[in-house]
Amino acid sequence: MDQLILLPENEATRTFINSRNGRVLFRLLWLFTILVLAEGIFALSTNQYVQAGQSVASLLLIRGLFFIRERPLLTKHLRPILLAYLSLQFLLLRLYNLDVGLQPQDYILPWLVLCFRLPAAQAVIPLAILWLASTGRNILTTILTDSIPEFLPVIAQSTISLVVLIWGKRLAEKHHSKFLDIWRRENRRHRERRRMREELDDARKTQLSMLPPGDPKIPWLDIAGISIPASEVGGDYYDYFTVSETQQTVVVADVAGHGVASALLLSGIRSCLYLLNESPEAPADTLTKLDRMVRKTSSSRLFVTMLYVLFDCERKELTFSIAGHPPLLRYCAESGEIEELGLVALPLGTALGNNLEEKREPFGRQDVFLLYTDGIAETMNSRQDLYGNERLAQRFLESAPNRSAKEIRDTLLGDVWNFKGDGEQTDDITIVVVKVH
Repeated sequence: MDQLILLPENEATRTFINSRNGRVLFRLLWLFTILVLAEGIFALSTNQYVQAGQSVASLLLIRGLFFIRERPLLTKHLRPILLAYLSLQFLLLRLYNLDVGLQPQDYILPWLVLCFRLPAAQAVIPLAILWLASTGRNILTTILTDSIPEFLPVIAQSTISLVVLIWGKRLAEKHHSKFLDIWRRENRRHRERRRMREELDDARKTQLSMLPPGDPKIPWLDIAGISIPASEVGGDYYDYFTVSETQQTVVVADVAGHGVASALLLSGIRSCLYLLNESPEAPADTLTKLDRMVRKTSSSRLFVTMLYVLFDCERKELTFSIAGHPPLLRYCAESGEIEELGLVALPLGTALGNNLEEKREPFGRQDVFLLYTDGIAETMNSRQDLYGNERLAQRFLESAPNRSAKEIRDTLLGDVWNFKGDGEQTDDITIVVVKVH
């Protein structure tokens, strides 16, 4: 059905019915093979060589169908091949016995047409040939020999053919209608899924367009960032804002969950950040205004964690504020150690209010700062082991010295991916590395 819903209605119906008729045909071929073999053996044992030759012809006909079973010829022209085979097979089976009277197969063979789903105009072809080979010949022989006609067998065989034709027509129409109901329902679902995929793809493109197109080129800072969504549309966001030649802002945010709703909220946050950075304020004041915006414009189920860092080259210090986000990690080049720079605060958008603070920290040459989202620490491998904050800090300590921001970012991301292995990515992952020249 997954392939049929991609086809036009008429072509899908024809393909489905032909596929079903093809399966039934090759099951019946085994029955015909047994029947023809039995007739052939009987003909040879009674020295009826003409009938034996007819058995050989039937077997060759069956062998030919098996030969083209997997070929495009049968798939493309199955219905005419099916009708031709049934007509020839019925004729050959009827000619096994050349007696004038009706034989048992004359009453049995018409019912085999019911195994297939054929329109009445096509089903009548093998039925008519069988009728002419038996009843029609008997009527003609009776007329030519001036014998007394036997109407009862003729009426019986004609009635059976008529019943099979009417019944087969109803079965074909019912089967056709049932398939169309299923096909139309699945086709509507397919179109709806395709529409949703297209909308998600548009949303993904929109969200990716909100992320920085590249890392900023700043003489006194080396910055490299990346965000990898867990689904079509993620809930992570990072951005850079140049305040002045000596001041640079780096922001990382994470909406609880991921999807279209998260992306819409992040779009609003990004717009607000751009407006707020036109008149730069202290990080805590900026987050306080964003908190009010999130509470007024989004659902109570959507919260946003954020880390907002302002680097100042003249003062050689950074000012940061945190709203429920993982701490900022700093590699101190002078001591060779990792420090956690964190503040306790609720995420943006809670109804409990928020008392956002900010903190200043000095930095030195070759110090490296790591901003990230909790998707890294919560990454699981196939054994359900967590990557964890301790492993992240240790890998950061090992990779920070004597490497560029991009090399550190790629090393950390590669370690996360190696740890995850065949495990599924359940949350968005965002890393931003800032190194002081």
